Amino acid sequence: MPTLAQLQTSISSLLDLPGMPAVLQLNSPTRERAFEAYVFSLLVAAIREAGGTAEIVGRISGPNPGVVIFRGGPGLLGSNAQDFVYANCTLGNRRFEIHVDVLYEGTSEAIHELDVSVYDHDAAQRVRQAPNMFAKTNKLYAAIECKCYGETLGTSLGRTFVGLVADCGKLELDSFVTNGLSQGLVRYFSPTNRPNRFFRLSPLHPAHEREFIDFVKQTLRKWAKVA
Repeated sequence: MPTLAQLQTSISSLLDLPGMPAVLQLNSPTRERAFEAYVFSLLVAAIREAGGTAEIVGRISGPNPGVVIFRGGPGLLGSNAQDFVYANCTLGNRRFEIHVDVLYEGTSEAIHELDVSVYDHDAAQRVRQAPNMFAKTNKLYAAIECKCYGETLGTSLGRTFVGLVADCGKLELDSFVTNGLSQGLVRYFSPTNRPNRFFRLSPLHPAHEREFIDFVKQTLRKWAKVA
């Protein structure tokens, strides 16, 4: 299992942050929250490798903030309580954003927390004009569940994520990612209609990092119609 320091170092390296790790601020300095920021950073790396752009933006300060602040828990996309960061991305003719720990209103009007999400840029801009408004999943492109566990992962975690995804409408990418391994979850996610799953994802396993990055690149390039 990766340590908090290893995850922080990987985040700073993947995002190419100066002065690491001082410029990185995790409001909840735990491995669980750091793992979410780590997966966010892997998506940023994938988009850049795919030939797109991914600029780190502070909610208040704008592009290239002096301190990169990640939420300590789920919150509203448009919240300006702090200078929370997101990635402003382009790939082909698509413009979108990557967020961590955002609450979304599903098709049933239930509220869901998404650990890492990809959302339409124009829709996000409208949400930021009304900071107390929930982002709606009709403009959600990707949902990723992140679990950094030092114990056995129960199959119930997979069932919960499948139910969440079902309430999000059509997604281009949905994945369950964890540093661990569970044969029960391997079997649960094996049907073709279930979300993709990635086990043993961590800075300690470069081959698994590469597998995840390549999957995201391939999926998003196909969606953006990039040759």
